[in-house]
Amino acid sequence: MKKAGTGHLYLRGKTYWLEYVVDGKRFRQTLGTTKKAEARSKADEILAPYRAAGEADRLAIIASRIKTAKTKATTGGAVAIADAWRTFEALDTETRPDPGPATLKQYIGQWNAFASWLQEDAPAIKTLAGVREAHAKRFIEHLKGRGYAVGRVNQYKIFLRMFFRCMGIVGAVAENPFQNVKTQKAIQNSRQTFTAEEMRRIIESADGELKTLFFVGAGTGLRLADACSLMWGSTDLVRRLIELIPNKTAHLGEKAKIKIGIPRELAEHLSALPRRGPYVMPGLAAEYTGGKSADVSNRIQAHLKACGIQTVKPGTGKGTEKRAIVLKGFHSFRHTYVSMNADAGTPQATMTKLVGHGNAQMTMRYLHPTDRMVLQAADALPALLEGPKVEKPVEAEIMVPAAEVRALVEKLTAKNAAQVRAQLLKMLEG
Repeated sequence: MKKAGTGHLYLRGKTYWLEYVVDGKRFRQTLGTTKKAEARSKADEILAPYRAAGEADRLAIIASRIKTAKTKATTGGAVAIADAWRTFEALDTETRPDPGPATLKQYIGQWNAFASWLQEDAPAIKTLAGVREAHAKRFIEHLKGRGYAVGRVNQYKIFLRMFFRCMGIVGAVAENPFQNVKTQKAIQNSRQTFTAEEMRRIIESADGELKTLFFVGAGTGLRLADACSLMWGSTDLVRRLIELIPNKTAHLGEKAKIKIGIPRELAEHLSALPRRGPYVMPGLAAEYTGGKSADVSNRIQAHLKACGIQTVKPGTGKGTEKRAIVLKGFHSFRHTYVSMNADAGTPQATMTKLVGHGNAQMTMRYLHPTDRMVLQAADALPALLEGPKVEKPVEAEIMVPAAEVRALVEKLTAKNAAQVRAQLLKMLEG
C-alpha cells in the first residue's frame, strides 16, 4: 500500500495530470501545464494535506487554503495598478513580510517608482495581471539608464519579485513577471572610516547641536535617525549608558533593544547640555522626524567638506552624469566605531549587541551585555578629542625563587611568623 500523500504524474498529450489515492479512492486531475517542474509544484500543493503528520497539521493546511480562497474572492483576482499597494499592505503578515518603518518607506518608494514608470511606458496595462516579464526587464533597464548602482537596482529586483510573489498567493497574478529577473553581483562601495584626526577635526570645528550630533555618532556608533532622536530618557549619565530600541528594528519591540557604553568625554559633554524637553538635540529631532532628514544630511556633508574630507568618489555626483557614490558621511562614524572597537579587542559577540545588527547567529540572542562589558568597550576607544591615550608604563617583573619561598613556608610557625613575613617581603622587593 502506498504511503499517504504520494501520487504520480503522467502525460495526456502534452499536458501533465496527477493520479493519487485517498482513503482507497483513486483520483485523477489535470494540472493544466506542459512544464514538468510546474506540474510537480502544483502536485505538491494538492497533496500537502495528505502528507501532513497529523490531523491538526492537515486541518491547518486546509484552513490556510480556505483563507486564501476568501482573499481571492475579495480581490476578484484582478487588482488595479492604482490599488495594488493598498491591497498589498492589507495582506496579513503570514502572506507578506512585516518590515520596520524605514524598510516600509523604501518599499513604498520602490513601488511608486515602478507604477509611475508603468503608467508612462505601458499605459494600457491597468491591472497587475497584465504585467509581463518584458515590462519587468524594461523597467530594470530604465533604472540602469538613470545611473543607479548595481546594489540599488538589486534592491528593486528583490522587492518587486517579493511583491508579485505575495500578490500571486492571493490570485492577483498568475505568473511573477520578476521571477526570472536575477540580481547581479555588486561591487561594494562601503562607507570609509574616519581617521582619529579627522574625527577630532569634525567635532572641534562644529557648533551647537551639530557638534553634539557628531560627538554622539563618534562615541556610540548610532545611526543618524537614532542619534538625531536620542532622548534623555534613554541616557543614564551616572552609569554612562544608553539603552534604546533602534528605529530600524522598532517593529521587533523590546527584543531589539541595545545597550551602549558612553565614553567619558561624551558623558561630560552631554552633562553640560541644557535640557529643553525630552530630546538631547531638540532642534535636530524636530527637523529629522518632521520630514526634513535630507536637510540634516546635506548640512552634515557640507560640514565634512569644509573639514577637507573627500565625501564622494571622484567623478560622481554633482557636476557629473553619474550618481554620487558616497565615501564618507555620518554613517562613517558607525563604521569607525566598529573598527576601533575591533582594534581595541572588543569581543565580536559584544560588538554585535552594541551596534544592534539583526543578522547575528541564533546564539547571539542569548547574550546580554553587562554594564561592565559595554563600559569596557567605551573606555577602550581612542580619545575623541584629546588624541591617543598614553599607556601606563608596565612595572618590571620580579623573579622570586620558588624553592626559597617553599622553604620559608614549610618552617612557618606562630612564633616566627613575623620574621618569615619580613623575609618574604624583602624577597618581593628584589
